[in-house]
Amino acid sequence: MQYKDILLYIDDGDSNAARVEAVFGLAREHGATVTGVTLAAIKPANVRVSGADALKDICDQCAQDRLDDFVEAARAADISVKAHIIYGGQSSAPRKLAQYARNFDLVVLRQSNPSRENAALVEDVAEQVVLLSGRPVFFMPYIGAHRIPCRKAAVAWDGTPAASRALHDALPLLVGLDEVMILIIEGKKKTTKGELLANDLTQHLKSHGVNAVVNRRTAGTFDVPTVILNEISDNDIDVLIMGGYGTPSLKQKIFGGVTQTLLASMTVPVIMSH
Repeated sequence: MQYKDILLYIDDGDSNAARVEAVFGLAREHGATVTGVTLAAIKPANVRVSGADALKDICDQCAQDRLDDFVEAARAADISVKAHIIYGGQSSAPRKLAQYARNFDLVVLRQSNPSRENAALVEDVAEQVVLLSGRPVFFMPYIGAHRIPCRKAAVAWDGTPAASRALHDALPLLVGLDEVMILIIEGKKKTTKGELLANDLTQHLKSHGVNAVVNRRTAGTFDVPTVILNEISDNDIDVLIMGGYGTPSLKQKIFGGVTQTLLASMTVPVIMSH
């Protein structure tokens, strides 16, 4: 069980190089082909031109330059790659990317950097791909890729379908890790669904060769995201797996509550499925 076809989103962010290097590491581990994809809709920062046609030409050339750099890096690293540009305006390109992503094992995006000019576009890409691609999404922090290949993972587990989907989508990554921590956070409202499934879950994962342990924590006076982030730090976790929520028909943002806080404050990569 491996990721054989990985889609890597490339934009104008400072974290591109670290993200590319990290994905090349995954590709080596899984024997995968990496497809670098970028959007022609990304407008270069601090570029002022008169006329829509002139701006389009600049954006198209910048997109090609990003992919040329990606292909050159792959050649130097001896990684099998493909490259693809998605055309269209900022309103349509994220949805086109989500549709394109449906035929890949894993999609690698980046966390939005609120200080960057294209932050809103990065957030829209993330929302559309998680909601509409049907594929697991590997979010990389914009501060860097942390430790890849990963050795220790945490699963934010509450027994819901979304959590189960994310966990099983991440199985190719989890197999062979040193440890997988099933993290159950008890909040103010008591629930038994996570507790009832925890022991069965560890046995199920063991059948896949995954070394899983259960870690139960009480939120107390802290909110759930804070507890999760503290456990990531205290246990030297390399990657977090969690479910994504949202309803495409309502056109609502999925990044609310726990999800929004974790993605805004992420210190390690996050794998999310919807």
